[in-house]
Amino acid sequence: MNQMFSLEEIISAVNGKLIIGSDCKMNEPVFVSGVSKDTRTIEPGQMYVALVGENFDGHSFCNMALEKGASLLLVSDISYLPTKCLAVLVDDTRVALGLLARHYRFKIGAKVIAVTGSVGKTSTREMIAAGLDKSFKVYSTKANLNNDIGLPMTILSAPIDTEVLVLEMGMRLRGEISYLTSIACPDIAVITNIGFSHIERLGSQKEILLAKFEITEGLVAGGVLALNGDDKFLTDYALENITIANLVASSNITKDVSPNNYGICVKAENIAISPSKTSFDIDIKTSKTTQIIKEVVVNAPGVHHVRNATFAFICAAALNADFEKVKEGIASYEPMAGRGAVLEGDKITVIDDAYNAAPESMELSFSNLDIIGKGRKIAVLGGMLELGDYAPMLHEKVGKSAGSYNFDKIFLMGDNKDDFINGLLSEDKDSCYEVFDNISDLEKSLREYITDGDTILFKASNAFGFQKLARTISEELN
Repeated sequence: MNQMFSLEEIISAVNGKLIIGSDCKMNEPVFVSGVSKDTRTIEPGQMYVALVGENFDGHSFCNMALEKGASLLLVSDISYLPTKCLAVLVDDTRVALGLLARHYRFKIGAKVIAVTGSVGKTSTREMIAAGLDKSFKVYSTKANLNNDIGLPMTILSAPIDTEVLVLEMGMRLRGEISYLTSIACPDIAVITNIGFSHIERLGSQKEILLAKFEITEGLVAGGVLALNGDDKFLTDYALENITIANLVASSNITKDVSPNNYGICVKAENIAISPSKTSFDIDIKTSKTTQIIKEVVVNAPGVHHVRNATFAFICAAALNADFEKVKEGIASYEPMAGRGAVLEGDKITVIDDAYNAAPESMELSFSNLDIIGKGRKIAVLGGMLELGDYAPMLHEKVGKSAGSYNFDKIFLMGDNKDDFINGLLSEDKDSCYEVFDNISDLEKSLREYITDGDTILFKASNAFGFQKLARTISEELN
């Protein structure tokens, strides 16, 4: 059995107390082979963590965990414990999970890269992992496991021989990234941008910036803070307020910056975007060297892939990786479903970008449709959520952006559709659009409208369910 942790190691890491059931006999040293919070997937030899939420209490599954072979329980309530169990008692199992993950992060000795930002976190995380995969044994966050439970579980699921751990950090309120970064203790912290996501909860872009900037609190000594150098709001704040003794790196597409302000400067140049790929050169400057990597290729269209690749090269520079291997890794990158994946068929092309939506990602998706579209260009759009009082203004702004592309038709849903239409018609009074109150009516009209050769973009916040519709349309009509 893989001996991931000893019993004594766990007790020390989580500041726990050993509980030995009256019918439990300890005849030999106890080890756990892994950590699980779910009795549906737990494996023999693992430790079961009894998490407590608003609508569930994991302690009620302790018996089931033991029946499935759990070697140890991590609990905060001993009233559920059977007499034959061995357990570690803590005040809060969620906090203990984080402490154990922090212990394991240093135990395996991997370099940790943490990614946050208003939009693009997941695609940036995936691009960095792909870029470094040819040089290191890389493990990264799966799906959207980027919160106070998902991040510790990601760390604890990393193989013992992991060399680079790429983690995504999400948040909805101040203090959440502060907690995550205290667990991950990143060697490299990446902030992709400061936009409007979660502004309903936080109230202003300044509050969003401060929430994202919490990632610097956990940076290890000598760590690197990698910033979107084209985001003036972000960079101005960083250069004025950063007090940590760390290296600051800049990712740029539009601006030229100097290594006098940034320890590592990576700029993309000669960008060329086609329906099937995006190519560009990478200029890497440090205080001592300059290097140009020619003809880097991402096999997907979109300028956002260029930005993500610059972050991959910053991480490579900080880790002294071979840049040609990074180029090779980036060429193997594929967008995830729901995040700009292009589904090409014999009859139509579908752009599945419906995992989530914010003003910045909306406008990028319009650009992608314009570039990729071979026949008629159709946009199926839902609303952007969690924008609060900013929602009318931002939907109108996005509508105005859509109007500049002269799409053949727009299918529209969402509470702020009137604001979107105001922006759309202010830019192009002849825009062709249709408005719907539900997805079934939208789907019916869309199917009647589509013809061979069309390219259809699906973009909305996840709650609209457009991801499923995108896949259905692509599979059935192709």
